[in-house]
Amino acid sequence: MSTLVIKNFPEELHARLKAQAQRHHRSVTKEVVSLIESVLAAPSRPPTLSPPLKLKGGYRPTIEDIEAAIAEGRA
Repeated sequence: MSTLVIKNFPEELHARLKAQAQRHHRSVTKEVVSLIESVLAAPSRPPTLSPPLKLKGGYRPTIEDIEAAIAEGRA
């Protein structure tokens, strides 16, 4: 079995973790292992993308328009 050391662990987070472990009748170590297992077992989701911007008048800038705006400092 491997050992994991976490440095500078926030006190408030440790207190919450300890309280959750007590509610689940586990040690803090077993609670951490359980939490990590559940996160790693969950299917990964692709990142959520924002919907495209709706521009006034239906104007859709080209890549050249965008590059020109960047070059002019308007971006």
